[in-house]
Formats: sequence, C-alpha cells, structure tokens
Amino acid sequence: MRIQFGNANLTLSDKGMITDMMYGEKSVFPKGQISWLIRLFKGNEPVEAREVTQEGNLLTYHFENLEETVSVLVTEKEDYTVFEVIQCPEYFDFLEVGPIVTVIKEVVGDVVGVVQGGDVAIGIQALNTKTLPGIPQELVNHAPYVKPDVTSSVTVCNFDYTMATAYDMPFGSVLQLFCENRRRDRIKTVGYAKNVIPAPSLDREDADIRGTKFALFACARPMALETIGKIEIGEGLPHPMLDGEWLKTSRKAVNSYLISEFGTANIEKMTAYAIQGGFPYLYHPEPFDTWGHFEMRKEQFPNGDDSLKECVDYAEAHGVRIGLHTLTSFTKTNDAYVTPVPDRRLKSMVPVKLLADVSDSQTEILVDHLAGFEYAATLNCFRIEDELLQYTEYEMTEEKAVILKGCTRGAFGTAANAHAAGCGVYKLIDYPYQTLFPDIELQDEFADRIGELFNKTGVKQLSFDGQEGCEWTGEGEYADNRFAMRCYEKFDHLVLNDASRLHHFLWHMNTRMNWGEPWGEEMRVGQVEGRMRNQEFFRKNLFPAMLGWFLIRKANRRFEASTLMDMEWALSEAAGFDAGFSLSATENTLDSLGTTDEILEAVRNWEILRYENRFEEDLKEQLRRPETEWHLEKIDDWNYKLYPMAISKPFVCDLLEMQPGQPGGSDWSFDNPFEEQPLVFRMRVEGYGYIENPRFYTKKGMINFEAVVKGGQYLIFDGQEAWVTDRNYNKLSKAEHTGNCLVEKGSAPLSFGCSFGGEEGPEVKVRVITQTAPRMISRN
Repeated sequence: MRIQFGNANLTLSDKGMITDMMYGEKSVFPKGQISWLIRLFKGNEPVEAREVTQEGNLLTYHFENLEETVSVLVTEKEDYTVFEVIQCPEYFDFLEVGPIVTVIKEVVGDVVGVVQGGDVAIGIQALNTKTLPGIPQELVNHAPYVKPDVTSSVTVCNFDYTMATAYDMPFGSVLQLFCENRRRDRIKTVGYAKNVIPAPSLDREDADIRGTKFALFACARPMALETIGKIEIGEGLPHPMLDGEWLKTSRKAVNSYLISEFGTANIEKMTAYAIQGGFPYLYHPEPFDTWGHFEMRKEQFPNGDDSLKECVDYAEAHGVRIGLHTLTSFTKTNDAYVTPVPDRRLKSMVPVKLLADVSDSQTEILVDHLAGFEYAATLNCFRIEDELLQYTEYEMTEEKAVILKGCTRGAFGTAANAHAAGCGVYKLIDYPYQTLFPDIELQDEFADRIGELFNKTGVKQLSFDGQEGCEWTGEGEYADNRFAMRCYEKFDHLVLNDASRLHHFLWHMNTRMNWGEPWGEEMRVGQVEGRMRNQEFFRKNLFPAMLGWFLIRKANRRFEASTLMDMEWALSEAAGFDAGFSLSATENTLDSLGTTDEILEAVRNWEILRYENRFEEDLKEQLRRPETEWHLEKIDDWNYKLYPMAISKPFVCDLLEMQPGQPGGSDWSFDNPFEEQPLVFRMRVEGYGYIENPRFYTKKGMINFEAVVKGGQYLIFDGQEAWVTDRNYNKLSKAEHTGNCLVEKGSAPLSFGCSFGGEEGPEVKVRVITQTAPRMISRN
C-alpha cells in the first residue's frame, strides 16, 4: 500500500509496518529499521495487527481474537495528508503514531516535529489537543528506539526523548505521536503525577482514541514553515495574525517589551518609560492577589478589573499595549477556591478513609492506608469534607493503618469540624510555591476567568508560566493543551503569549518563548549559556527567537548598578541572534538610576535597527559572540555608528594596609586590543574613607583629576569630561582634570596613584574602556 504525503510517499505492509519512504526518486527510509504508521496497545502491551487492508481512502486494522477493527481515514491534500482514526473499540488503552523513521537528521525540530536535511523537510503535525507528542511513559519498555544522539536538541534543551515529537538517531530521525483512552479509570503510576486518578468525566470526544488525527507532509526544505501554515489554515488550527501577517513570520512577534509593576497610581509614568525605550508592550509581572479567581492586587488596582481597564485604556491611547503574568493553574491558598470552603475539585491523590471518628480539635488522625501520604510535600495538606488539614508526619500501625500526626486543624481559614469514620480523606497536590492545583474540570474555570478578564479589559499579552502545573491533573500534556486552547478560544482579540514550555500542539498558538531569567546574577553571567542554547532550539523548531529577561538593577550589597555597557552587551546579543527580549526594571530602579535615560535611548536605537533588519549577516555573527562589547551612537534618525569596544578586567588598588596621608598607588599591565587612544575609565571606590586627586600614568603621559571620591562613589571619565557619581551613577560633581594620557596598542604598563583618608584605606577598582573605528549603519 502506497500513501502519498506532500512530495513523498510511504509504503505500508499488510501488517501495518512502513517498509519504505520515497521523496521523488530518492529513498529517505533507513533500511532495516522498525517503523509503524500506527500501533495499538492494551494493558501497556502491544496488540499487533493480523492484517491491514486498504479500500479507497480507508485503512482497516484487523486483530487476532477481536472482531472489532480500527479504521483510519486517509485524506490526501495538495501539500500534506491527513490521517484520522474514525473507529476504535474501547478495548485499547493507547494508540501510538509511529515510530515513523527517516534517514534525515541534519536539523531535527523535536517539538514542532519537522526534520530537515539536504533539500528535504519531512514533518508530522497533531491536529487536535488529544493527539500528543512522544510516547506514553507506560510504553517506554516497548519503544524500539531509546537512545537519541547527544547532539539532539531534545537532550540539549532538557527534553526527554519520550516527550519529543521528533528526535535524532544514528540512522536518521524518529517522528512519533500518541493518543490515550482517557475513559478508563486507572491510577497513574508513572510520569508527572503519580498516585493520581485522571478525570473520568471528560467528554467522549476528548476521552476516546477515536478521533486521533495527524498530518504528514514532505516538501522542499525552504517551504517547511509555509507548509505548516497551510496545514493550520486547512485543518482549523490556530493561525494567529497581527496586522495582516502570520505571527510565525511577523517581525512584531519578536518585539521586546518592558516588565514592570504598574497600577492606576503610576500608569502614566510607566507608560512614559515604555515609550522612551521604544517598547510596544508594558508587562506586569505580578498583578494578582489570588491565583484561581485571579483577583487584582487592591493596592495597585483598587477597583479590580475596572482599574486594570483604566490602565489599559491609558496605555493604548499612548501607543503601548498591556500584558500580564500568570502561573496558569497554580492556586494560592488565599483564593476562594480554597478558603473558607475548599472546592472539592481541588486535585487530590488516591483517596483513603477515616478508620475512626475525629473531633474538631484532634491532631492525630487514623486512616486505612498510606497512598499519597507517603510523599512529603510543602503544604502536606489534605481535605476531609469541607475542612483542610495539614500533617507533619505519619506512623504505620501494626495493622498497616496510618496515623497522620501533628495535624493543623482548619488550615487556611477553613472551619475545623468533627468527622465520622468512613469519611473520605484526600491528600491534595501542592507545590513549593505553597500552592494547590485544580482538577481538569476546575481548571476550565480558571481558563474561563482569564478569557473573561482579558476580554473585559483589553489586555493583549499573556504568559502561561507554570504551565506544567496543569499536568498535576493526571492528564499530562493534554491538560496543558486544554487550558491554553480554552483561553485562546475565549479571547475576542489577539493576545500575544508565551509559556514556561513549548508544546507541540501549542506551537501554533504560542507567539514566542522568552526563557532566561536574570535573578541572582550579573547581566553577562545570568543563564548566558542557556540563552544561547535556546536560539538553536528555536531555529530547529521554526519558532520566533527570544533571549529571555534582562534585569536592570540599582546597586545593592551584592551587585553594582546596571550600566549602559551592560545593556549594550545584551542589545548586541539580541541584534546578533535577531531575538527579542524583555527588560525587567522596577519603577524605583528607573527613577533612581542616573543612567536610565541613556539605557532606554540605547534600547530604542538598537531595537529600531534590529526590527528593520539593518544588521548585515557578517556583523550579526560578530555580535553573537558573548565575549564582545559594542557601543551604538546615533548620528541622526537615519545614520548610526557602531563601535567595537573592549572593557578591561577590574584593576585593584587596595589602600587598607597603607598609612592615611601616605600616597597610595598600584602598577598594572593593561592590554589594549585596539589602536592607541586617550584613556577612558570607570573607577569605583569601595569601603570606608575616601581618595583624593587620583592620577594615571602610561608611557604616553599623565592625567590628574581634582576630585574627592568617597566609598560607594565612582569617578567616570569618558575622555573629555569626568564626573563623581553616587553608586547608582547619579552625577554629584564635575571633576576638573589636567594633563593627557594615552593607552598604547597591545600590552603596556598603567600606573595609578592618589592620596587617601579615613579610618581605613579604601579599595579602588578601575576598568579601562577602549574602542576602535566604527562601522556605519544606515536606515536609508
């Protein structure tokens, strides 16, 4: 049996195995490898087809000792072919699509499900939310291919190959999907949510294997993304458009944005900051007081949703759109789904029963077996009727019953009550964020609330952070798909969105992923390798590129304040990878930094050129190198100079051991990679005391500064003017200077001297900054 799919065809044996795959006149099938189109499982064991027959566009699978058959409707279209399971008895637990194997492995999109090599691209696409990528954990022992190459993006980006739509092997690549019979009441023993019973209440359309639907395509390599777009349109998948262009190809999909808290009291100021930096979106990182009902923070939005709408309307009137951060289905314990009466749809593990009556104050509770109570958790919370309780430890009795000890009664504002023997006891699933989770039915209400909020207020950006929380329902990636798609279908306007994970089906609705967080590290250090690695992941998965969050900070006890050079390092990486990013900065930080105007102007200038694709490919290659430094200077609205820069390591002069009043100094060796030029530096004084009249010497001169610089202050010299600043670079006084000092090309001595005073000699740190001839960039 031959089945055409796009520019290729596959040969199917009468046992349902793929025995060849031709692209034009060339075979792209690895001879001798095992491959199926579909495969059925019962009780985690394969049920092999006795015979597969073809009549017109219908494939029928026949099985030994089973009268019922499985039917697959095959619909060939111009650019792809659709496969839909239209008949499947409830006898089966799983249907696996694949493994479909090819010899192609040059580029493997593990999430999008597209493999590319030479001039060929072959792909698989799930066409509904229940057709999932990978293979079920229950079937791993039956997977013929279990060791993807270490170079696979599945491995590099920490994706388990069993969750991947595609992965590479020594012989080529594997494509795989599956569907699960969700109508069968069984306890999950593997995977993300152990000891959980998936919901038996799913409607039949979502619960059945019947309805599994996917597409295969093969095309010229440059046409892969366009072909997916055709599948989206042809099969009714999400195909979001912005200003008339598909978001997967729109430059606006990778616009950078500003992350900062706002509310009715400061929306005007924060909108002005966004405009100053050229950011089209202002995104609130923590807008909700509760998660579940998603009630707005009263101190920022005193009238709740109406106050949010007031902010949205003001920002949009000034050309800025508003976005909000969520943690998807994570549920705070102050939410009305938890307190004062807990919703019985909060997700629990397998229930147990009380073995004895319990008073309203009793702190040791006897239950019939251990079940989920053996798993220690952050909250250790459980429900009996309408009361939430917490336990500290458990003890097994000789009769194998369990005593829950150290119980807190009436936890989280619920009412402590007496309970009769035989009552159900439900261990609730929680997370270290001190949150609980909904079941699949309650999860729908969360999504509906988000849809209603966004429609009412006009918010136009959203992050599905913590999306993996949906999987605690026991429904795996299907629950992720269900939540996000329910929001998407509720929205009455386009909402740009990202998530904590990129999923195969949600690839179609997601605008971008913006992974890479800045907490606890300097800008050049924080998750740099991960940010770079993500760019390769996005490229392989035909997905818009983002670099993650970058933090602008004030000085604190661990870090110096962010500098213009820090920001331009991040901007150069964004330009090199042609990737957007988010700039995270609090109102207080932007108000306090003396460099805020410079930083926001730099963002605007760099991002204009990136958006207009003004950086040539050879320059992008240089910009991508994280060890390089750059400075962009605007000449006028149409012309810019881009300077390659070098920043030295900190040169240190420790004056602690010297006598106050005694001249202090140090001799250093400085390596200038560029041509001879005037000395430019940033000097920081740390500790107690002060320095006075600092001076620098090289073989090419001496320069002296008439200044007193105290501990916690800087002396910054740009080659023309010198300023003493506070630790956040606010200018305090101008420093006059005499003399002239040049730094030679290559390695040369650099000497420093000063007078100092105070109880202890301070420490001086100096960074020397050099540059070379600029490259001209024009917008004409």
